[in-house]
Amino acid sequence: MSTQRECLNCSKQFFGRSDKKFCSVKCKNDYNYEQRKGTKDITKVIDEILHRNRIILATLMGTKRTQMKVSRLELNRMGFKFDFITGTYKNSKKKIYHYVYDYAWMEFSSQEIMIVHSPKYLERFS
Repeated sequence: MSTQRECLNCSKQFFGRSDKKFCSVKCKNDYNYEQRKGTKDITKVIDEILHRNRIILATLMGTKRTQMKVSRLELNRMGFKFDFITGTYKNSKKKIYHYVYDYAWMEFSSQEIMIVHSPKYLERFS
């Protein structure tokens, strides 16, 4: 049974199913675009930082290494943002690995960071 409804986007009255929320496809798209716009802007900035962090780790590691130590100062100089990660993992020795996609880093000492390339990390999400 059709009932009269009010469009969530333009407030126009329309008839339709009881679960219908918009008077047209255009209103539905406009409404959803506005809802995502704020989220899209902030996630774009965060994604750029995460990708930059990954590029820094990949550049340092090269193609041959699977792990290495580097100074925290060097990572800072390259623009690495330690607060931006994609996940964490605590090993059996209670050491925490901070993931940036398929790379991870761990504070080895107060001034040294151990970097690990771990493509298997991504397999958990496939």
